[in-house]
Amino acid sequence: MQDPIRFSRWFVPMTVLAVSVVSSSTDAEVAKFGTPKDQEGTRIFQATEHPHYSGQFHLKGQKATLVGGMQDPSPWDHLDYAGKHLSSVPGTIDIDVDERSNTGQVVAEFDEGKDHYRIVFDRFAGSAPYQDGGIATRVYEHGDSGNGDPLYPKTWLYLAGWGRADVFKNGQPLYKDYSAHFMVMERSRDPKTHEVHYPEKRTLPGGETDPAGMEIDLWVRSKEPDTKNFPPYEVFLHLYWDEVTWR
Repeated sequence: MQDPIRFSRWFVPMTVLAVSVVSSSTDAEVAKFGTPKDQEGTRIFQATEHPHYSGQFHLKGQKATLVGGMQDPSPWDHLDYAGKHLSSVPGTIDIDVDERSNTGQVVAEFDEGKDHYRIVFDRFAGSAPYQDGGIATRVYEHGDSGNGDPLYPKTWLYLAGWGRADVFKNGQPLYKDYSAHFMVMERSRDPKTHEVHYPEKRTLPGGETDPAGMEIDLWVRSKEPDTKNFPPYEVFLHLYWDEVTWR
């Protein structure tokens, strides 16, 4: 029969060795694969934390809606929360950008009556940290998010850009070097009533958007103010596209 004292002297070092091997293996896996799953919690990873992130975004928007009109006399409301002054217009938007380098181009085209409009948004620059140099992905904006103005509901941005754009009417320059902002975002309008449920008292922390849908919004505005209008600018061109295709 084996001596219990000799057995215990052999067993204890082997146990320590086994634990050490497992520990070393776990440490190696953490170093190789990052944060262990049970320590991730609810954190949302940034795009750059994914090893195969290309930074390249190619999207197309269809089923365009013009908020208000291009010839609206002041005062006007080009956010139109109530959804009473929306016009379905023939038009598309094409987004081809590199989020890492803050470069690329967004081109929107639409017709209102006999006039054809083309928006070229190709100069990107960020004025706040969350804008990440001009093009950002996976961030919250508007509402009570603490990012951007509170003129629209808090929404999750799959992709967004800030910078400057030119607008052409029937091939001729209409607005040059105007401030511009695009958002690939959660659906903001009720699909039946077309209203934006904002502002309203909330009992839950999420914004007033609907994560079950997606849209692309594009704003182009002048630097000159006009407090009779909403938003308070001389020019505020606002379109959105209900059908979003990732290419």
